Amino acid sequence: MSSDEVDLVVRGTLVNVNTGTLSNTAVAVDDGEVVALEERPAEREIETEYITPGLIDAHMHVESSMVTLPRYGAAVVPKGVTSVIHDPHEIANVLGAEGVRSLITDAAHTPLKARITVPSSVPASHLQDGGATVDAAAVADLLEEDIVTALGEVMNIPGLLAGDEEVHAKIEAARERGLTVDGHAPRVTGSDLQEVARYLDNDHESIALPEAREKVEAGMRVYLREGSASKNLEDLVALVDEVDSRRLSLCTDDRDVVDLVELGGVDYVVRKAIELGVDPVEAVQMATLNTAESYGLPFGRVQPGAPADLVLLSDLRSWDVDHVVVDGEVDPTAGAGEPPASEIATDTVAFDPVDAADLAIEHAGPGPVDVRVVDAVGGLQTARMEATVPVETDDPPAGTRGVLAPDRESDVLPMAVIERHGGDGGIGRGFVHRLGLARGAVGSTVAHDAHNCIVAGISHEAMARVANHLRDIEGGVAAYDPDQETVMSLALPVAGLMSDAPLADVKERFEAVEDLARDIGLTHEGGLMELSFLALEVIPEYRLTNNGLVDVEAFDYVDVLAD
Repeated sequence: MSSDEVDLVVRGTLVNVNTGTLSNTAVAVDDGEVVALEERPAEREIETEYITPGLIDAHMHVESSMVTLPRYGAAVVPKGVTSVIHDPHEIANVLGAEGVRSLITDAAHTPLKARITVPSSVPASHLQDGGATVDAAAVADLLEEDIVTALGEVMNIPGLLAGDEEVHAKIEAARERGLTVDGHAPRVTGSDLQEVARYLDNDHESIALPEAREKVEAGMRVYLREGSASKNLEDLVALVDEVDSRRLSLCTDDRDVVDLVELGGVDYVVRKAIELGVDPVEAVQMATLNTAESYGLPFGRVQPGAPADLVLLSDLRSWDVDHVVVDGEVDPTAGAGEPPASEIATDTVAFDPVDAADLAIEHAGPGPVDVRVVDAVGGLQTARMEATVPVETDDPPAGTRGVLAPDRESDVLPMAVIERHGGDGGIGRGFVHRLGLARGAVGSTVAHDAHNCIVAGISHEAMARVANHLRDIEGGVAAYDPDQETVMSLALPVAGLMSDAPLADVKERFEAVEDLARDIGLTHEGGLMELSFLALEVIPEYRLTNNGLVDVEAFDYVDVLAD
């Protein structure tokens, strides 16, 4: 045994993710790294029940938390999350490559080890207008950044299968640098999956066990997701016993600020996996070593030579954290001051004020009329639906031009998506089912993936009120109650997606908006986050973009008016 004094020795039961075993040991730490799994003279000694590697979230978008990366780190590091694989796809859709570089600058102001994946699908498709394009040349340039560890989730599966040169050039750029290529392949099976598996290394979009199993069998790593909007862990957890769990990882994907504060990040997914019957050591492996190996990271294990990223626990099953060590520093967020202002641009919400007529679908002739409807079935998923809606006119006689109106009794309500990036201000108009609103309207400039302004309500007037308010506050989420003449909002001026305010303030304000949304009848389990995905034109089946209604499986526009 060396007689040299080290900075720190921690004693406890080590969760050895390399062997999948538990053992009583001492972990010696010096100069930010683990130097030995044995006793050493130390400047500081800590006794604990359990020692694990710091957790790694295998796939997430910090923008969904509505706070900046340093604020996110302040929330999760004390809970044992020491790294995240962050795809800044949302920022890139608003601000392009420069937005990603600004995010990388922000990453220097948190002990959380954010590893960035370069957004591969900006825009996500040709069916919606975002704020920027990140082409193959820009992707190749960003892949050179030291903090980058992969090509971000490839969402253009139709382009991949069709041999699209731009898609394949981005993949090839990552392969040339020895980097991982993240996948995004919801409902892809059979021969299409076999082709996809030639190019993509992993997938986090499975919602059913057979789909996830088929992806593992095709050689892909599968990430079991438990986020705020998509909660898939319970449906997929049996996979842990059916395949080699070393091919599985845990991720959150999207985490809203309330869940972030109250439940945590990927630490919550670990706890839930254990509650669902996963062996605790296996659960920790899926949130540490498995992910580290997926991206070639040096951390995610406790062994000599590894960075000293440790979680010290009083109880493993409940994930009761006593201390967190990052690069040898104990509790690095304790007593930390305010981070500097984010480098990410504000002033990104630019469209002309709208009125009710701008958001309505005109119709010549009497009603009722059959329309195609986005059925918000939940968990990011939508379904095709048809419904019958009335036609409202100021002048009742037949033949008078009017507008398609909501069917409130059937919960078929108008929805609109307004281009907000300073382009042509185009507006897509349609209908949505299952929001449950009884009055007023809700809206957001967080609308995956192009992040235009999305609004829905029981009247076009209420929708216009919300849209114009979001414009005035430079982006955010909002709810309007006409009975109280109240608009409650959370301003998100950082790219129209995030707030630079303290975490507690953002949480409190978001809860106030959600409370008002529930007061006016929003019943959807996903709340306002569910609204933010109704424009995501790369997940089936119907979505609304600023250019119109999209049938995702046909990957083309369809008329709102049903044949």
